Amino acid sequence: MKSSAGLLLSGIELDRASSIPLYRQLYLQIRKQILSGRLQGGVRLPSTRTLSKELELSRISILNAFDQLIAEGFLTSRTGAGTYVGHEWEGRGSDDEQPRQPPRLSDLSQSMLSLRSDHFRGVSYAGWATDSPTSFLPSHSAYDAFPQSVWKRLLNRHLHKPTKAMLGYGELQGLLALREAIAEYVFDARGIDCSADQVVIVSGAQQAFNLLGMLLLNPQDSFWMEDPGHIAARIALQAQGGQVVPLRIDEQGIDVRQGLALCPDARLVFTTPSRQHPLGVTMSYGRRQELIDWAAQNQSWIIEDDCDSEFRYNGRPLPALYAMDQWARVIYAGTFSKVLFPSLRLGYVILPNALVEPFCTLRAVMDRSPPTLLQAATADFMREGHFLGHIRRMRALYQARQQALVEQLQKQLGTFFRITPVEAGMHLIAWLPAHLDDDALARALDQHGIHTYPLSDYCLEHVLPPALLIGFASTPEDQAQARVEALAQALDKMGYLQPTT
Repeated sequence: MKSSAGLLLSGIELDRASSIPLYRQLYLQIRKQILSGRLQGGVRLPSTRTLSKELELSRISILNAFDQLIAEGFLTSRTGAGTYVGHEWEGRGSDDEQPRQPPRLSDLSQSMLSLRSDHFRGVSYAGWATDSPTSFLPSHSAYDAFPQSVWKRLLNRHLHKPTKAMLGYGELQGLLALREAIAEYVFDARGIDCSADQVVIVSGAQQAFNLLGMLLLNPQDSFWMEDPGHIAARIALQAQGGQVVPLRIDEQGIDVRQGLALCPDARLVFTTPSRQHPLGVTMSYGRRQELIDWAAQNQSWIIEDDCDSEFRYNGRPLPALYAMDQWARVIYAGTFSKVLFPSLRLGYVILPNALVEPFCTLRAVMDRSPPTLLQAATADFMREGHFLGHIRRMRALYQARQQALVEQLQKQLGTFFRITPVEAGMHLIAWLPAHLDDDALARALDQHGIHTYPLSDYCLEHVLPPALLIGFASTPEDQAQARVEALAQALDKMGYLQPTT
């Protein structure tokens, strides 16, 4: 007969300070030993009296654990003979003896795992702590400046007397009131003349990029991509089998002539014309027209991500590409993640009429529209004037924060960084000495609690000098000096700063 007393007891560790009841802890640990093969089928367990004495545990607790294990088939009880591990577990090997085979995944999933690991392997993406006092991550808003009291009131308005429409599945295109509010806003702010029927609400811009990739690309189709450019959008399009054609950025924006030379018949182009992401260049009027003409002549598509268009600090922005397009080749993507808050998970797509039905058909297969309650509150937020007022306040706040941070960076690190204030957006580019590796520097800073992104993360062809993206939106003016001091101290400890003479 197999003996198990020593084997079982050596693997039991009860935490008497835990909120988990002791009988439950015992149940879980015996179950784990059986599943792992440590206790094999047919093994007799010690008596409840022995376990009670050795574990200093009441017999009631032990019986409760045994009863649960017997009910689930892990143990069997034989009258007058004791309790045994069920025979179905006999011969079961341990995890170490039987290495697990990797799961069988689709080719699409395997390619996405590869793309994701290639990009997200940097600690600058994985190591960020939300409570870090020294974060310069771009695209992080001043969440504390959001009008929480107004938002709470708008939510409560719909929660107080919820309707069937509010609690149901919602409209496939999204709540009509929100689509109407968006259509009105983009007409006033971006010169886009569209109807609410052309607006589709999505769960953020990333979902829009994925759906548009499914809608417009076949495997092996080529698409133009800004380089450096929007990482998540590129990966979304590559997920559909698209072949990326990287195009450099000059002082006028994406280089259309390079695209014509490399791949004139590309299926689509992804671009951020209002504020190129991440460099911050505004696409010139002439370059915009070149892009639209190319798309019209080749029956190609333009996905326009109107990145950070709300936060322009000098002058009026140029019209959106969508507003200039007379051939219905531009698709406009917007999001509330930065102007409101990311966890809202609301974005929108404005489509040419011919694409509305096929896009919504794909959407119906993938999921429903975002929560109707949040859409309703956002619609009220826009229609009652809170949205434009919030944008104006945040624009002034971010402009002041940028000025304060730039002053400190130039004062404390002006000989190390080359910095120019930006006219729009939420981050600036800190150019580094040409011999440095920006990825290695970002990794090293992360180890010192300083979080930022290297420019090289955004590049496909590494032709630009090294640089770091320095976000300023989440750094209050009165904290700019302390945060830059922390950055300077970290650089000094790592030996990057030359001693002054």
